[in-house]
Amino acid sequence: MLDQIQRVDFTHNDIEVIKDALFTQEKILAVQSRAGGNAAKIRLNELRGLLYRIRGQDAPSKAIPASTLKTKEPSEGIWQQVTRMLSD
Repeated sequence: MLDQIQRVDFTHNDIEVIKDALFTQEKILAVQSRAGGNAAKIRLNELRGLLYRIRGQDAPSKAIPASTLKTKEPSEGIWQQVTRMLSD
């Protein structure tokens, strides 16, 4: 079965309102699914998939250029910290 794609024109403000409503719905479904609702769990998973796709489309517009990122010095690993503490 193929999903049919429909094109609809929305303003930027319309899209922001829809995203806010979807995030609110995600919170509601999360509470319902924790209470034991199987239908809520199914719907929550579907909604999270949709939100993932929406966030993926927003990502390029909010991307930070690589030239502006500062590189961090590698931090000491946990095992190095433990062995240093044991050897002291």
